[in-house]
Amino acid sequence: MKRLILAAALAALAVSPAFAQKAKDTLRFPLNDAEAGLDPYLLPGSFNNTWEPSIYDNLLAFDAKKVDFVPLLAKSWSQPEPTIYEYELRDDVTFHDGEKLDADDVVYTINYLIDPAVKLRYKSNWAWIKSVEKLGPYKVRITSKSAVPDGMMWMAYNTSILPQHLHEPLANKADFAARAIGSGPMKFTKIDKNTGLAVERYAGFKATDGKKAAGVGRIVSEVIPDFGTLTAKFLVGDVDIARDMPPDQIQALKDSGKAEFTMSAPTLGYTLFGFPSAGASNVKALGDVRVRRAIMMAIDRQAVSRATFGDLARDMKPVEGLCSKEQLGCGYTKLPPDYDPAGAKKLLAEAGYPDGFEVVLSCFPTGVTEATAISGMLRQVGIRATVRSHSIANRVQMLSQGKVDIGYYGWNGGGMFEASGQIVRHFLSSEYDDPALTKMAEVTTTMMDDKARRVAVAKLMDYANEQAYVFPMVSSRILLVHTKEVFLDTSTIRATQVNPHDFAWK
Repeated sequence: MKRLILAAALAALAVSPAFAQKAKDTLRFPLNDAEAGLDPYLLPGSFNNTWEPSIYDNLLAFDAKKVDFVPLLAKSWSQPEPTIYEYELRDDVTFHDGEKLDADDVVYTINYLIDPAVKLRYKSNWAWIKSVEKLGPYKVRITSKSAVPDGMMWMAYNTSILPQHLHEPLANKADFAARAIGSGPMKFTKIDKNTGLAVERYAGFKATDGKKAAGVGRIVSEVIPDFGTLTAKFLVGDVDIARDMPPDQIQALKDSGKAEFTMSAPTLGYTLFGFPSAGASNVKALGDVRVRRAIMMAIDRQAVSRATFGDLARDMKPVEGLCSKEQLGCGYTKLPPDYDPAGAKKLLAEAGYPDGFEVVLSCFPTGVTEATAISGMLRQVGIRATVRSHSIANRVQMLSQGKVDIGYYGWNGGGMFEASGQIVRHFLSSEYDDPALTKMAEVTTTMMDDKARRVAVAKLMDYANEQAYVFPMVSSRILLVHTKEVFLDTSTIRATQVNPHDFAWK
């Protein structure tokens, strides 16, 4: 199979000159697709998630190893009252066009985000903010509507500071994406949806504990949607690094001696297996906690990992909890049940279903392979599961209409080192009709002390585990295939991505 992959790849290769090489400090990083511009607020998505941290900056960063905030645009911060946050900005930051970043840019950005007239897909991310004000040339105050435990974390994630002098004059704010000028470690020299993009190290960027300088001088990214062509370009030396390639092609490239691969530490994301309460109206058996637990016991999560990552999953361990202990507010003591098909059959018999039953397992198109593997495991204990995929956009609607018996879905873990995202996603979304669960979740949303909050969240997570409502499955990992000249430090847990400014030469 691997020889066929390589042969097909070489046949598909169109002759094209290499852009550059290590000697010219230019790294070639092809993309499956690209956007016409980069805007963290108007163009959210995978392209933005990859490039935003390299182009833009937040007020703070979060160190997962220290489990604490560290400086980025702000050199210091305080919370004199539960609803007041004050940030003292650095005075040595410039945007990519050379203009200084100051308090006016921060105030402008926050006001833009909370302006009722501005329509944003994720506007609720900043709904907790009441106001922002300038206290001095490099000092700002943000006031929240009520005490929230994740106020500072939003300033470390998902709140890139925009250049007021460029963004405010635009009649159509969407025009800013084509310029994409921030204060991050890299700046764009080209953005083209069809032909790709180019970035270079921004000489004006000064590294802090929150973000390091770019590891390479220049990155060029042409659009190569076909994995066969991408593999071929690796073989002839036209590519330095790529991500999101199928595991079998990664292994084939490694075996060829032309490349090696790096698997990141787990990100905050994972796939999950859930039993929405409305599913019991379609399949009565799912209303019994013994049946839900039996289903989990019938699933070999290690085998599901192999279905996802192939041989690369050999040393991977299943996810322990619905949040990561590195996240503020995360807590749990109970783990998902072990793989035990014999025990699953026993529980099903006790619940009155010795011969199993029929059920539909819903998933996103990207999860069909794993969901199919899971359906095979369920059939081994008598549960006749069929797989049905649907778009991401249809998930909420299908849940509200009671059209999901069991769901196998991917989730980004909230995208920041704060457990609030998990609590909202899993337990404040009306997916589970359990007043006790809802009450426990609501209690955690106003707790400010992290230690006490972790205890309360553990109570919530353990209760959900006992009731067998939802279980984590396979951790999200970033697979990068690259030449032996490329160095990647992936030892630290990431919120979602390994970003381009992290790439470096050995």
